[in-house]
Amino acid sequence: MKRFIICIVTLAAICSSQALMGASLSVKAPKSVELASQSVEPYSIQISCKGEEVEITPSAEWFGVSSGIKRLASKTNHIIKIWAEPNFSTSERSAVLTLKGLTSGKVREIIISQPPYLKVIKDGFPMRMEAQKYDTEQWQAKGVSSPKGSSALFSAVNVSGNTLTMTNERGATIAGMGAGDYYLFAVPVTKVEAGEQFDFMCTMTAMQPTAPKYWIFEYWDCGQWKSLESTLRTAEEDSSIRYSFYNKHLRSAHNTTFAQTFHISQPIENGCVKVRLRALTAGEGKVKLTGSSKYISMQLLRYNNSPKAIDNKRMLFIGNSFTYFYGTPFMFKEIARSEGHQVDIVVSVKGGQEFCEHLELERSREAIMQGGFDYAFLQDTSPNAAKYADTQDIAIINACREINNLTMQHSPSCQIIYEHTWGCPYDDYRGYGSYERLERLLEQGAKMLAEQLSEYNIIVSPIGKGFTTGREQNLKLLHSDNRHQSREGAYMKACINYLLIYKQPFTQSVSDCGVKAQTAQIIRDIAEHVVLAK
Repeated sequence: MKRFIICIVTLAAICSSQALMGASLSVKAPKSVELASQSVEPYSIQISCKGEEVEITPSAEWFGVSSGIKRLASKTNHIIKIWAEPNFSTSERSAVLTLKGLTSGKVREIIISQPPYLKVIKDGFPMRMEAQKYDTEQWQAKGVSSPKGSSALFSAVNVSGNTLTMTNERGATIAGMGAGDYYLFAVPVTKVEAGEQFDFMCTMTAMQPTAPKYWIFEYWDCGQWKSLESTLRTAEEDSSIRYSFYNKHLRSAHNTTFAQTFHISQPIENGCVKVRLRALTAGEGKVKLTGSSKYISMQLLRYNNSPKAIDNKRMLFIGNSFTYFYGTPFMFKEIARSEGHQVDIVVSVKGGQEFCEHLELERSREAIMQGGFDYAFLQDTSPNAAKYADTQDIAIINACREINNLTMQHSPSCQIIYEHTWGCPYDDYRGYGSYERLERLLEQGAKMLAEQLSEYNIIVSPIGKGFTTGREQNLKLLHSDNRHQSREGAYMKACINYLLIYKQPFTQSVSDCGVKAQTAQIIRDIAEHVVLAK
């Protein structure tokens, strides 16, 4: 395991003793400190004070004192660590660390400066960070990384003073993150207008029980970090903790999927759109921004060329790898917003899970029980629909009924949607010997379940039909394992689900979601034919 270096740099020279606060107080401290532009490690300085307690106050939010130290007792030889986030700009910045005697009220100021990280601003949207593309050595050595082909920036900021260790274990993994530490993302822009809307989406997991549980999403606006108070939740065990999502370590590994829409109220010119994920609770265990050829670890999307949102829907996505490969819920949200529809999503996905297993998963139950959903996309393990058509296995329909009941209990007006998935050659076409037989049974089984559970008024999304048509047109909709969806297959699924809800053809503003433009247009044409009979 390689270390994310947090070495202590001892100040080479401490300035001579000065009676700065009168006879009652004597302070030794540097007059100024220059931090590195990327601020790989906290910078240690020595301060001594005599005669009274001293209060420490930073003048800006981009730096501070590690471990949240706010006061120094009257004694000699304090060692404090100054942290700072990278200076993602093209200009030097400076601030002041103020030392104030609590008895005398007299002050001493230490000037903190930091050179710029960027030489020029290059627009970085859209930002799709896939963890397998991180330059691990660059991140480890300099504390900052960029996904290939992008001017976007990624780093981790050490506020707690813990020793952090970085590895790339199918994702950007950091051990040692404590309260206050955060993942920082910045996307350079030449200009952003006030009121512009953005989407942030990520997949995170706690790899050890000691990892911080509660996290908050914040964005930089008007010279300060802001959260969206209306979206925050209250921790059951501590009402003072207001959080965006929890990232609890579970015995059966289960990722956290989080999405947040926000807007910038102040224009940005030749700067960065910045967001962060900040740990609210103590911990030292591993935390990972998940990423591989299958997961999208993080996206930050801009909607400056999209129409104003005309409505807002709340949607639930429950599924397995046929949902999370290439981030199909993220694609759905992106497509909808690019077409003028705001969508708030809650997602619980775990590989290989059937409905009966989701009902036992803490994270899936918690997602469903948040309630207030307009639509719920429920995707059982793919072969179950075919199995039901073939054998009428009562356990399958019983699990469907139970997950429907739980969903409707917490979202009484919710429209439930079952996903008719696709055929694939994996395992001798799931044991049915051919595309034709497997696809027929998948469609038949999905319809049978919806009809036999008619009291729930279930809609079936015809995703499998889109895959059949795409295969006939030689589109590569399957991943290299000949089982899961490729990026193009994920786009097909998202397009069909979108059309099923909004029932209008795509406009020219629709997003390609990272798919090549020509291929994306073919996929949309197929989706419109399947859903809208065009």
